[in-house]
Amino acid sequence: MYYLYSANYILSELDILPENIYYFYNLKQKGNIFMIDVLFKAFSFVAVIVCGYIIKKKGGFGDSALKLVSALALNITLPASVISSFAAFKKDNTIFMLMLLGLGINLAMSFFAFVISRKRSRGIGILYMMNCPGFNIGSFSLPFIQGFIGPSGVVTACMFDTGNALMTCGGNYALTCAAVGSGAGKKFGVKDFAYKLLSSVPFDTYLAALLLAIFNVRLPQPAVNLLSTAAGANGFMAMLMLGLSLDFDISKEYMTEIIKLLILKYGLAAFCAYIIYFKLPLDSLLKSVLTIIVFSPTSALVPAFTQKLDGNVKASGFIASASIVISVAVITIIIAATNFNV
Repeated sequence: MYYLYSANYILSELDILPENIYYFYNLKQKGNIFMIDVLFKAFSFVAVIVCGYIIKKKGGFGDSALKLVSALALNITLPASVISSFAAFKKDNTIFMLMLLGLGINLAMSFFAFVISRKRSRGIGILYMMNCPGFNIGSFSLPFIQGFIGPSGVVTACMFDTGNALMTCGGNYALTCAAVGSGAGKKFGVKDFAYKLLSSVPFDTYLAALLLAIFNVRLPQPAVNLLSTAAGANGFMAMLMLGLSLDFDISKEYMTEIIKLLILKYGLAAFCAYIIYFKLPLDSLLKSVLTIIVFSPTSALVPAFTQKLDGNVKASGFIASASIVISVAVITIIIAATNFNV
């Protein structure tokens, strides 16, 4: 009897009462369910990407498959996802600061790429300055955030991507031109930059949704319901598009340089994630979304701008494909390890 009383006393002093033991057991069970949920969602995304890649290799839908799926994803499901997520958006000054953060991180990564490649050949300079900065948010990170975090996370990602788009739609190209030259008589002026930016449907959607939110214009609920239906397909369409765009055909001479570049890109991403998650005075939602975003793959527009610069388009295409694979793995690990709210 004495030992029984002693055990109860010790447990009470340590605050390990029966109800607390049950609480921690229940928490562990919830954690296991969370891990299964994370892995299942991540596997679902990967499975769709793999299906897209198999379709591409087998030629199941012909050469026009990527063009068709891209048009549907970028012009219908992505805009629907953005606008429906903004339906309950409330103005917040912190959110608007994310646009500057998206711009600033791109500029910082461009600076590091320039410093590392400035004494190298023009081709290497193009490779680093075009592929190191820039994030594929609209067709990669946004579906992840939509699936794991929800509409509030999508709004945060859109605000960051507004600043990011200024660089991926021409800003990084302009900086690369200034650093290495624009190529054989090719120019890229303010008009070209504005055209590239405003002809981007995702950017126009962000801008329209933001203006609606600023002026407190609310869409009718039936319209939001309709958009939500299309938004539900965004994850599938975006992942299928990524699978159809994968290309791992590259000569061995560039492989060493590509590995170095990817180490630089993801090393800078890890540093940014550390600063965001542990140093910036942001709430947990913003930290979660921004941590996912900085590990996004290279922008899908990079190969087109690389071609305009007379750079190695195949190397850029390979980097875009490799970065998708790396980002899927890294983001899944981050979500599982940090217990983001889903």
